[in-house]
Amino acid sequence: MGGWNIVYALINFAILAFVLVKFGKKMVVNMINGNRQQISDALDAAKAAGENAQHITETLEDIRAEGQAQSQEIVSQARERSAKSLSQSAQARQELAESRRKQTRQDALSLKRQVLGQLRDEKAEDILSEAGELLKGADYAQARKAMPARFLKALEEKLALTDSDRARLRWGEGLKATLTGAEEIDPEIAGQVRALVERKAGTSVDFETRTEESLIGGLRLQLGDTVYDGSLSYMLSRLGQELESQEDTGEDLAVYFQEKLAAADREPGCFQTGVVLSLADGICRIAGLSDVMAGEMLQFEGGLRGMVMDIEKNTVSAVLLGSYEELHEGAQVRRTGKVMEVPVGEELIGRVVDGLGRPVDGRGALLTTHTRPVESPAPGIIARKPVTVPLQTGIKAIDALVPIGRGQRELIIGDRKTGKTAIAVDTIINQKGKDVICIYVAIGQKESTVAGIVAKLRELGAMDYSIVVSAKASDPAPMLYIAPYTGAAMGEYLMYQGKHVLIVYDDLSRHAVAYRELSLLLHRPPGREAYPGDVFYLHSRLLERAACLNDENGGGSMTALPIVETQAGDISAYIPTNVISITDGQIFLEEGLFNSGVRPAINAGLSVSRVGGAAQPKAMKQFASRLRMDLAQHRELESFAQFGSDLDKATRDALNRGRKLTELLKQKRYDPRTVAEQVVAIFAANEGYMDDLDTGKVPEFERGLTAYAYAQASDLCQAIESGAKLNQDQIGQLRELIEEFKKDFS
Repeated sequence: MGGWNIVYALINFAILAFVLVKFGKKMVVNMINGNRQQISDALDAAKAAGENAQHITETLEDIRAEGQAQSQEIVSQARERSAKSLSQSAQARQELAESRRKQTRQDALSLKRQVLGQLRDEKAEDILSEAGELLKGADYAQARKAMPARFLKALEEKLALTDSDRARLRWGEGLKATLTGAEEIDPEIAGQVRALVERKAGTSVDFETRTEESLIGGLRLQLGDTVYDGSLSYMLSRLGQELESQEDTGEDLAVYFQEKLAAADREPGCFQTGVVLSLADGICRIAGLSDVMAGEMLQFEGGLRGMVMDIEKNTVSAVLLGSYEELHEGAQVRRTGKVMEVPVGEELIGRVVDGLGRPVDGRGALLTTHTRPVESPAPGIIARKPVTVPLQTGIKAIDALVPIGRGQRELIIGDRKTGKTAIAVDTIINQKGKDVICIYVAIGQKESTVAGIVAKLRELGAMDYSIVVSAKASDPAPMLYIAPYTGAAMGEYLMYQGKHVLIVYDDLSRHAVAYRELSLLLHRPPGREAYPGDVFYLHSRLLERAACLNDENGGGSMTALPIVETQAGDISAYIPTNVISITDGQIFLEEGLFNSGVRPAINAGLSVSRVGGAAQPKAMKQFASRLRMDLAQHRELESFAQFGSDLDKATRDALNRGRKLTELLKQKRYDPRTVAEQVVAIFAANEGYMDDLDTGKVPEFERGLTAYAYAQASDLCQAIESGAKLNQDQIGQLRELIEEFKKDFS
């Protein structure tokens, strides 16, 4: 029994050993294989991790290198922009300082001359008065007695018949001669003078002698309307006039007078005179002045000046240029022998003058010595060259739709209070740094309005290259009539010096009204709307003086921006149609657009520039050509859409595009844009980059885009500014630029 137990135990042990060996081996093998696989997987993972770590290290190094390169580029660009900004700022500060130094020197010199002139005038008046009293005394009696003989000798060389004298003799009217002396005239001297006159006339004359103590000494002969004055009183008055016109006469005025008197009494004055017959409303009629010229300047008593307008058989009609309260009937009028002239020259830059070129800004006398006739022939065709250089206004709607070139005449027309003057002033402001001298002629404007414009121009630094000619609403009609011609004379002088000039006439409607008033007072026959028949010639001879001269004539230019006011938008009225036919295009401002918030309120359909397209920058012409068509289509569809609400997608898209373009072309005052800014914004609108924007965000998008373009693509902006046409690569670069900006715009 015990043996069998041992046997069973051994059998069980053998079976257990077999099972353990059989299955344990398999488990161990599986365990080993599993560990081996885990080790292999771990090795593979470690290898992949190493590769990833190496790739990450390389990527980090690339990122670090790229970041360093970008940082260096940003720093370099920032340094360049900073240096450029500092350079521009320093240059601007230097220009401003130089302008202020120049103005200070001019003001100081003007003040010095004004003070010295007042002192000199006071001393001159005293010396003139004392000289007159001294010459009347007994000490100079012998010298006074010798004067008639010297006068007779000078008269033999000077006496001559005028055309009017010969005409009277042909008509059988005869001549009248009057010899006047300060004392009783020696009969022998009187007989010799009479014989001389009759020998020159070839016939007998009505001869008369008179005595006038105010002459002090010497003789005065009047033959017809011509006066030969050898009296001491005339010599003293002439010395006073010479003293006023000269800047420096030396230290001793008494010596100056003595020297002049010694030379003057041997040279009698010769001039034609007339007498005022009637006077009313700035117009006077004068008897005499038989040989006067049309447009000649006349000298009245008290220094008042006038200009001849009408010449009749026995009388002359003249307009009075200034205050005429002290003028009276019977006053003497004297010919000057010169047509109406005004001061001109670069010395007028920064000044405000009246219609005769006299300073009214309180900054002292003008320093120029140059003068130019207010009326002069316009340059001929041979002296001109085509308009090829643009005159940028800085206003998107104008530079894109109705471009203006240097030498062009572009009319600004519209109703009252539609922004006509604002366009002109913004154009003047945009000429800063463009080598253009601006002249603003205010015709019939209120003093407060002109003062506000001048203050704004000074604030923005535009008066450093501008001249303002102001004929106020309170001035008489002759001053309003002459003012634009005064401005044109100033601009012409600079143009013939090779300068580029922009002149604004604000406005010619008031100018035409002033001329109508003068013409009716001169009894000229009224025509259409009571304007005289030559009102067209009035403006044509003014505006034709704007030109672009060829290189043989200096290469200068004068661009004219006349302004005309309409009534209820009627551009078919008399004066608007006249000026439209004279100019090279017009910018029509519509009251409805203005009231709806579109500023500037330019009507794209009625506005046109006939010659400015040749001067438009090529990039602007490249992208703005379809702008007018899109705006016109929008205007037509907008009026059509008011009568229906079911619109197809194409119509809705066209209306949406038109609204974006209209919003884009809006522009605030005193906010000019460069050519590159305008081109980039118009290109973005044409390509549809603004179609999905809210209309109210268009100005923000435009501002951001143009700033981004200057920061990221300065070379492209410079290419646009140079006037070059963009190639396909540059257009592609511009598209990428806009797309990149739009990604970040919200």
